[in-house]
Amino acid sequence: MIAPLFLLALSSVLSAIPVKRAQPTDWMQANIGTLGSRPLRHICIPGSHDAGMSEINGGTAFSDAANTQTQTLSIGGQLTAGSRYFDIRPVITAGTYSTGHYSDITAIDSWQGSNGQSIADVISDINSFTSANKELVIINLSHAYDTDAGNSDYPIFTQGQWDALFDQLTGINHLYVDPNPTDVDPNPTAVDLSTVTLSTFIASSPAVVVIVQPDDTIDLGDYASQGFYHYSQLNAYNEYADTSTLSTMESDQLAKMAAQRGTPDQSYFLLSWTLTQSTLDVLGFGDSILELADKADPALYTALPPKLSTSTYPNILFIDNFQNDGKMVDLAMTINTNYAS
Repeated sequence: MIAPLFLLALSSVLSAIPVKRAQPTDWMQANIGTLGSRPLRHICIPGSHDAGMSEINGGTAFSDAANTQTQTLSIGGQLTAGSRYFDIRPVITAGTYSTGHYSDITAIDSWQGSNGQSIADVISDINSFTSANKELVIINLSHAYDTDAGNSDYPIFTQGQWDALFDQLTGINHLYVDPNPTDVDPNPTAVDLSTVTLSTFIASSPAVVVIVQPDDTIDLGDYASQGFYHYSQLNAYNEYADTSTLSTMESDQLAKMAAQRGTPDQSYFLLSWTLTQSTLDVLGFGDSILELADKADPALYTALPPKLSTSTYPNILFIDNFQNDGKMVDLAMTINTNYAS
């Protein structure tokens, strides 16, 4: 039995990318010679799922850290660790804007969830980071609910509530306004951000892009010329597996990558490498979200490499519990070096 076990171990090693270690905090700038001329759709970056949920600041009766906390590092910590795409889910709580993680639980006809970092703290973390690092930061806003309305039915933001949030977010320094609008439509809302090169974003300064979804219910108004964009302008294919089973999630996401990314100019692709709690997990009889992440994250380094090619690779490595161990940035840069171009 020794020989088969040895061959199995060797096969596992050979299937993995030879990941280079120790990318610096400003890894985009450090690799601008390689990445600068490439559009975003030809670059792989790490991203954070439900990025604001590194702390719990109040919530509903049936929520706790086990079923709502998705991260252990603050936005600032995730930025330092190398994440560059942030899933931010704004909520209104006690009249202020916060991040949140809420779900409509139909079995009890109630919304349940928790609040994470405040939007004020998110802005402060971003500004602190960009004051020292000329990096690109992408903020994706979605799942916006008014939790002050009573948890039998949390309404989505009204236009006025979005406008008030946009006004607060203008406090982010270095918001990116595209300098090359199309001849047909000079409005920045016509720009496909996935075709913009990294150097265009960050050659001379940091850049923060704020993406807002859904497109059909939000009017950006004057904010469209201040660094705010519709989701369709960086339209990442983002379909999670909705399972707590690792093998099912792996098969689901790798099949979607193969289908959506036959060439680097096909869909801007987000690899949603996350596990979703089962009902028992949510009720406290199984794994927490962070425990599920501890299963999923290491598997990425062995499951993804055999499926990569110069035509098929993800644009965003999207995970829970983003850690400051350098591994996710190293994986992204190894993909950028060996496969993307």
